[in-house]
Amino acid sequence: MAALLRWRFIEFYIAKESGYSPNNSDRTEVMIYRQKIIAALESKRDAFASFDKGFQEERESYSDALNKLKSTPRTELESRLANAPTPGAIPTPEYDKGVDGVISFPQKFSNHQEARDWALTTLLDRKTFAADGSQIMPTKDFSVPVAIVQVGWFENNHSRDGQYVKDTKVEVLTPDDLFTETGADRQISEAEVNLRRFQLETARLCEYMKERSSDNGLNWPVAFFDNTLVISFAERFKDRRSSYIASMLPMLQCSEQTRVPLVGYVDTTFARDLTNMLQTCFELRTAKKVHDAILIDGFATNGMSWGDRTPVYVCARDGILEEYVDDSTDLRRRIGFLYIKTNVGLPARVDVPLWVYEAGLLDEVLDVVRAEVIVGNGYPYAIETADAVTAISQSDREIFLGVFQEFTSRQKIDLRYSRKALSKVRRR
Repeated sequence: MAALLRWRFIEFYIAKESGYSPNNSDRTEVMIYRQKIIAALESKRDAFASFDKGFQEERESYSDALNKLKSTPRTELESRLANAPTPGAIPTPEYDKGVDGVISFPQKFSNHQEARDWALTTLLDRKTFAADGSQIMPTKDFSVPVAIVQVGWFENNHSRDGQYVKDTKVEVLTPDDLFTETGADRQISEAEVNLRRFQLETARLCEYMKERSSDNGLNWPVAFFDNTLVISFAERFKDRRSSYIASMLPMLQCSEQTRVPLVGYVDTTFARDLTNMLQTCFELRTAKKVHDAILIDGFATNGMSWGDRTPVYVCARDGILEEYVDDSTDLRRRIGFLYIKTNVGLPARVDVPLWVYEAGLLDEVLDVVRAEVIVGNGYPYAIETADAVTAISQSDREIFLGVFQEFTSRQKIDLRYSRKALSKVRRR
């Protein structure tokens, strides 16, 4: 098959030649498939019931501990945590500001228009920036492995003239980047693609903070990172763990050196730093099912209202955070975190370098976060837009594969298609 054929055309051609079209037998197979799923779920109902029972028991015991925490002075709490090297969280002086464990958001809105007016006033002439990545993974369908990694970014000046910047950077990964040796076998590594995407995201954020280091006065910019600043997810990548850390440390250092606040925003989080602190403080059994956001949602007696937040805590998590240190800096206890109510669901997690709190900028930074969430209708607009800028669709993937076929043809590279891939297309 000629290398210049577009992948989409290959699919169309095979489907046309095979004469495939859905019929009643296909719909019957779907019904059978649904019944099989129901039967499989029914066979596991005891496991689901056991999980729910354990969850309710854990939630009750940890909620009781949370109520005790409200009446525990910070000095006593610090004393109880003193002998634990990684207690999960350490209170800051903000702990004393919380009423019922919560710091209330003073602004109240009667309707969404009032909220938008407040947000626009808060953001006026304040630059916000976010970067996000995407990728096209290598496919075994081609004899020559290739992948694309893209980082997109969005800077909004929030000026009256509406100026903003959207742009992307694309990097191609070659076979040398993608192959890994596993004994006598060679495998294409998708993990390498994910790592490179992460490196591009953190590098672009660091680059932006350096660009804006001369900005000073009241309208300093805020940079958003669409992830936690404590990258525990990288612990499972044993051979790439140090590479992830080597990307995080410069970004955190950049924020402190340039005095550009960096915000790690996680809308849905299963972090257990406060949960682990409660376990240490009140000698509870290890929590395996509950996590911070579930507990925090009922922190206050009357619940959390929109914009309310917890005090900021120092993250003292076990694991990869203990490796946030190099020859020039020690960031193991230099990341703060809090939970903030930004929608009707569970509170979101916000991470900041601890210098932001120490410099007295935290309240202003959190107002920027709240305002971005209002403009974004529930999610920070800067992150949302950066994601849209860099998103790669199925159509984009097909275009890339077609361009790659043309490139290999011009370069006289022998590009072959796997029979397995063609067989899959024929069957679908």
